[in-house]
Amino acid sequence: MPDDDTDEGLGDDREPDAVLPQAPPSPRPRREHRTARANTIQPGHLVCGDCGQGNAPARRFCSRCGSELNEAVVARAPWWHRLRPRRGPRIVSLGAADGTDRGAGPSVAPGERGRKFWVGIKVVAGFMFFVSSFLYASYAPFRNEVNRQVTAVRTGVKDVVESRYSPVRPDGAVAAKSAKGHAPGKAIDMNTATYWSASYDPDDPSADNKVSLTMKFDRVVSLNQLIIHAGAVDEFTDHGRPRRVFLKFTNEKQVMLTLQDTAKPQKFALKNAVGIKTVRITVADVFPSPKGDDVAVSELEFFSLLS
Repeated sequence: MPDDDTDEGLGDDREPDAVLPQAPPSPRPRREHRTARANTIQPGHLVCGDCGQGNAPARRFCSRCGSELNEAVVARAPWWHRLRPRRGPRIVSLGAADGTDRGAGPSVAPGERGRKFWVGIKVVAGFMFFVSSFLYASYAPFRNEVNRQVTAVRTGVKDVVESRYSPVRPDGAVAAKSAKGHAPGKAIDMNTATYWSASYDPDDPSADNKVSLTMKFDRVVSLNQLIIHAGAVDEFTDHGRPRRVFLKFTNEKQVMLTLQDTAKPQKFALKNAVGIKTVRITVADVFPSPKGDDVAVSELEFFSLLS
């Protein structure tokens, strides 16, 4: 029989089984909306060769595609950007809370006025250069006047430079051989209508075929420039002209000069003709003439620098 102390109607006194907590339902993935990074290329940026992204100069890899930037092109500012005024830092006086000085006028950064002045000068100069170039290319009278002015300036500079030289006249000239009527003195007589000439066979290497001319000075001189008038001026193609000549001075210094085949005077600088009394010029090669086997020189002029 059941115990009297036991309440009737009570069910089974066993503990219920533990209920494991269920995992919360996984949230639905949210779709992210990414905005494309703006590709703003500034001067000095490294431009990626694969995707064209501009990168800061300190980067080694592209911020967009990850490519190496070893051979990236550096972005340059257009040339006309340099003509635009640059904004410097704004400097204001201490005063009001908003950073302005109500007791004085607007402050200007040191050197700001001067910088703006030179920027204006560059803009005006660029505009004038553009207009002048357009006129030079399209307006013939303006072009002719510019050419005339440039020629005048060049002539003036040339006159100033050449005025630094003083002519040095040889006291005499001798040669191993000369053509009749064209003695060695004809090459130093200050008259280009006359000339010295001597027979010359380009196929004969013997000493008898050597053509040389020796100038003597009545004092010790130092020479800095030589002007050669090659050939016979009035009969230029009738005689051979020196192509290469060797100069030997009293101090045993030598120099080789290469000439052009022209009737115009040819100038040469002399560096080793210091403290000398003689100059020997030997013809080593000629521009031949179809009318004769000889070589001619109209005039030789020597100069020294004014001290």
